[in-house]
Amino acid sequence: MKKLALFLMIPVLLLVADAHSFQLGGKELIKAGTGSRTKGILGTLYFATLYIPHELKGKSAPEVIEADMPMSVMMQIDSRLLTRERFIEAVNEGFVRASESGYPTERKAAFLKLFDSIEIKKGDIIVLNYVPGEGLSSQYKSKEAGSTRSLGTIAGLEFKKALFAIWLGPKPVQESLKKEMLGN
Repeated sequence: MKKLALFLMIPVLLLVADAHSFQLGGKELIKAGTGSRTKGILGTLYFATLYIPHELKGKSAPEVIEADMPMSVMMQIDSRLLTRERFIEAVNEGFVRASESGYPTERKAAFLKLFDSIEIKKGDIIVLNYVPGEGLSSQYKSKEAGSTRSLGTIAGLEFKKALFAIWLGPKPVQESLKKEMLGN
């Protein structure tokens, strides 16, 4: 029943991607900030928006990473150069950096496998929702197909910490993206 409720909630979450708040895991989440992931001459690869409970607004990156509270990252792909293969490679590199920063995970391979059946294109949206006691669920919205689907859920707070450390950890993928996502 929980999976059905989550699946039915996905389109609503994607409709509010530009909104400032929505409900997840019994909490109202507010938009902390949106940042752009850029890479040299390639320009902007994606935009990432962080949604957190009101009580985490203005908190430090470690406090957000460590919090066992509902939160969400919504990524809108903004480059034709960001393929599924490059996305997986970049996330894998992010997990290495997170691990070096004290946020290791043994669930990296399981998470990356969730993306095996999709083809990432410009305009697509990836939603990563964490709910305590349920885990981190991943959804994919294809702009081209106009469809949304659940990719799966990875259990555990430790996994959520490692994933969020990719953007917010001591060795983030991009320092300016970290600041923008936190609303600084």
